[in-house]
Formats: sequence, structure tokens, C-alpha cells
Amino acid sequence: MSHPADATALADDFAAGRAHPRATLAALLARIERLDPLIGACNGLATTPALSAAADAAAARWRAGTPRSSLDGIPFGVKANIAVAGLPWHAGIAALRDRVARADAICVGRLRAAGLIPVAVLNMHEAALGVTSDNPAFRTTCNPWASDRIPGGSSGGSAAAVASGMLPLALGTDDLGSVRLPSALCGVVGFKPGYGEIPTAGVEPLCGALDHVGIHARSVRDAAAAFTILRGRPVDSGLEASPGSRAPPPLATWVLGAPGLVDRQIDDAVRRVTDNAEGGAPPGETLDWSHVDVSRLRRAGLLLCEREAARHFAAALNARPGGFSAEFRELVAWGAAQSSARARAAVDRIAHARTTLLEALRDRLLVSPAAPHLAPFRNAPIPPTLADFAVPPAIAGVPAISVPVPNDAETPPVGLQIAGAASADVLAAAADLYPGTAPVVEPRMAAGHPLPPTNRD
Repeated sequence: MSHPADATALADDFAAGRAHPRATLAALLARIERLDPLIGACNGLATTPALSAAADAAAARWRAGTPRSSLDGIPFGVKANIAVAGLPWHAGIAALRDRVARADAICVGRLRAAGLIPVAVLNMHEAALGVTSDNPAFRTTCNPWASDRIPGGSSGGSAAAVASGMLPLALGTDDLGSVRLPSALCGVVGFKPGYGEIPTAGVEPLCGALDHVGIHARSVRDAAAAFTILRGRPVDSGLEASPGSRAPPPLATWVLGAPGLVDRQIDDAVRRVTDNAEGGAPPGETLDWSHVDVSRLRRAGLLLCEREAARHFAAALNARPGGFSAEFRELVAWGAAQSSARARAAVDRIAHARTTLLEALRDRLLVSPAAPHLAPFRNAPIPPTLADFAVPPAIAGVPAISVPVPNDAETPPVGLQIAGAASADVLAAAADLYPGTAPVVEPRMAAGHPLPPTNRD
């Protein structure tokens, strides 16, 4: 299979008769069969007859000139905490292993109604509460760039599937960075819209105040096209210049974390992109948040997630404690044991940061690394600060995107984050800074690092 530039280009090929949805689907399924044993991204696939029927229907619509959307016939994957009718809906939790979704989540239903084809349920960190996507009950997902590195989480299977070319698009969820972090570590585009812009009905909740549905793609224009469908109404993304189009707000460099926290390689790569921006002007000012303890902010958000997860899964934890990992049980037990005063302090801390960030975004977009570190090695301690830069836009509920930064081909990917007050502005600025398409990666098996075991039944 020759890889198209992105999903949008593939749909253009469908329209022109240069490609057929069924042939494309067959090639992707063959690629999944070949590569997934190396990556560990898929927990389950839709049946071939159903997929073929959907692809043939899309082809007929393109021939008739009546496609349901600009992405009609495009296959996509879905994180395992998002319901797809007839497929497993376990959220990475062993206790829910046998649950099958009776109906689509709203976000999946909107894509399906637009002609896109849900192909696979994708691996994730248990209950969306973690950054490695090492799931003891299902799969250990590897970073396609190097099997000895994590893909990030909790939507690691979604990012890895897109990066490796097994699927052109995937849905994930993001409470504290779980779409943008794995996208950055795997070298693809990861977009988290504003809170509530994509409905979460049919998504296994983690923390209702923080739950977002997000998009993994290989280009910004693909993310924008999918978002238009998922949002349920058109969005002026600004990706195509037109007379009178409003330019996005100016960029500002967002300094996060303590001095020296960001890996030098990441800092240099992000600076190269922003200093040489082709479409838009480089950042003209700096917003200095080095005095803000972003790790403390992350811990406040994590506390809310742990406490709400403890409540949400209380019955299942009591009935089937062995259906949850010891790590998960410890996390939610710790959260549940914290005092109400401590929880209120966490809520207040988050509210203050949200207000401060919203004020800062009134007339600018903020640019920073998506993560301060390169993808960590699987068998090494995970830096507790790995997701810190992804947290502030999540707790503020504002749109944010991670786009790949050109980097040495022999080193792990680097992601650049753009945050703003409006999704249209974030997408437009992202297209300026990253007008290209993420490459399809052939998985690399690191010497001396055998594949982790597969835990699927």
C-alpha cells in the first residue's frame, strides 16, 4: 500500500476514482495484521463483511457524486473507552472485558453518519488514568519509533495506530493531556477541542469536569475536517485563505516549568520551528509561567480524577477487585481517602489557573513544547513531569493541539503545543506552523528489547 499524504488526500482519490474505499480498507487491515503484533495498538476489529459493506456504500456515494462528507469512506480507530456499537467497550479495565457497546457514542455516530468507517478498538492505559499505555489486562503498546520507548497515554494505542499507518485517523480522550501527550511522543497531530465541543455521551467517564474527546491525525487539515463533523456544525478553521478571513491572534512563547526542565533537544527543536514560521509570524512576546508550579497543578487535577474514578467504579471495585490492577486500586483508594478540604483546595487551585489562563488567551495564542521530555524508555522510571505542559489547557478546558516538529530521524519525535481560546484560531495557527503531514513510521525493534507480552484473551 502506498501511503497517501493524509486522509483528506485519500478522500480526494476516492472522489477522482483513483482509489477505492474497499481496496484501501483491505490494505489497512493487512497492515494491521502485519504490524500490530509489533506495536500492540488494537484490542479488537470490526467484522470484515460489515467493513466491506460500509466501504462499498461509500464508493457508491462517491461515484454518484453524493458523498456524506469530505471524509466519506475514511477508516478510523476508536479508543477503548469510547463506545462503538457491537465492539468491546472495556476502557482498558479487565472487569469490563466482556462488555460490548449496544450503541455508538455520539462522536462515533457522527463520524459514521458522515460515512467514515470505524475499524478498530484501540488500546489505552487502564481507565485512562496513566501515561504509559502499558495495560496489564490487554496490551502493552510500543512507540512505533522504537519498541523500547512508551507511546504516551492514556490514548497510546490511538497515537501509535496513526503514526504507524495502520489507520489514518483515531479518536482519543484527554483529561490531563491524554491525546496531545501520546501524539507528541509518537510524532502525529493531536487535537483537543474546547470543553464540550465534542459530546462525551457514550464515553466511559474519568472526571466529568475534565473529560474531552480528541482527534489523532497525520495532518492539521485532517484534524480540522474530522472536528467539523464531530462538532456537529461547520467550523471556520481558517485553513484555506479567503478574502476577509480573520487572522488568528498573535503567538506568544509560553514558558512553563522550572528553568532547565525542558530537554535541550526539545527546546532547540521548538525554537527552530517558531523562529522560522512560514505561514505566520514567530512569537512576539513571552508569557512567563515559570513561577507556576505546574506539577502541583497536575497533582490537583489527578486528585479530582482519582476521587471521581473511586466513586464511579465503586460498585465494580467492590464486586470484582481482581478486575482492576493493583496500581489502579491504589490510585483511587488514595484519592478517596483524601479530605474534603484537600479536594476543595485542588478545585480552587484549578479554578485559579483556569481564570488566569483564560485571561492570558484573550488576545493571543500560546506556544510551548507539548512535553518537556522525549518518549521515556519502557523499563525506566517515567518522569513525573512528562504531562505537565499538557495539563494547563486541559484543566482550563481550552483548545490545544500538538503538532510534530522536524527532528533528527534517528531520535524520538518532538511535539509543539499551541493553546488558544477558540478552536478555529488554534487550528489555523497550527496549519501555519505545521502545513505538512506526519510520516508513516515502520516500527523499529530496539536491540535487546523483546516485544512485551500480549495479554488479550
